[in-house]
Amino acid sequence: MSFIALKTIALLSMLWDHLTYVWPLALTVEVLFFPHVSETIPALLVLQRATDYIGRIAAPIFLFSIANGYRHTQDFKKYALRLLVFACLAECPYYLLFGFHGNIMFTLLLGLLTLRLMEWGNGKRAGLGHLLAAGVVILTQHLRLTEGGGSYILFILVFYRTEHWPVRKKALLWLFLMPLSRYRLIWTFFSEQLFDYRWFHTLCINAVGPLLGVAFTFFYNGKKGRSFPGDKYLWYLFYPAHLLILGSVQKALLGM
Repeated sequence: MSFIALKTIALLSMLWDHLTYVWPLALTVEVLFFPHVSETIPALLVLQRATDYIGRIAAPIFLFSIANGYRHTQDFKKYALRLLVFACLAECPYYLLFGFHGNIMFTLLLGLLTLRLMEWGNGKRAGLGHLLAAGVVILTQHLRLTEGGGSYILFILVFYRTEHWPVRKKALLWLFLMPLSRYRLIWTFFSEQLFDYRWFHTLCINAVGPLLGVAFTFFYNGKKGRSFPGDKYLWYLFYPAHLLILGSVQKALLGM
């Protein structure tokens, strides 16, 4: 699977996730086809829960793309600047749609800078880079200023360091790492005994769902794939543009 194919899958997954955030699937189908029912049809809720996993494919692929992009970029400064510019452009639309700050492009930028810091540190002294990168992960996880926090930075580092690992070894690592990164949610689930379907679904969608996106990266064939003029910027423009459109539609629907 080419890099372009992976990014297309990630964009479609993200679009689905954000569309169903504005128009929940169960509610949309109910309004369109069953407008007279008094309660939500259970089968529609099951459909909603099942399709929630589609939206979890995107983030791991975007994180993988940073590790891959860092490895192949010919101009690190332009790459970082491009991420910074579009992260800033996306911040207001992101807040418009979700009501909070710290869109994922800032996370991707921080991940890219952490890779650079790690390589620089290891060049100065063996192991120093890994220590510095660990510090960034811990600090970012504590501050939680951007989407995904330190967990997403860690995932970028893992994608970068495990490039040449066999698939079986990578799969075992991620089967351990992904649920571990959701330790707060798991602790809440068990400590407060939230043993009902809604909370179990929340646990699964966040601790297991992203593994679907990780699995897609295992099929990457090392090729860029078919491209077209300006395609580099299309991926970046899509993010703030679709947030702005969906955020505006959401406010219009709510009469705000």
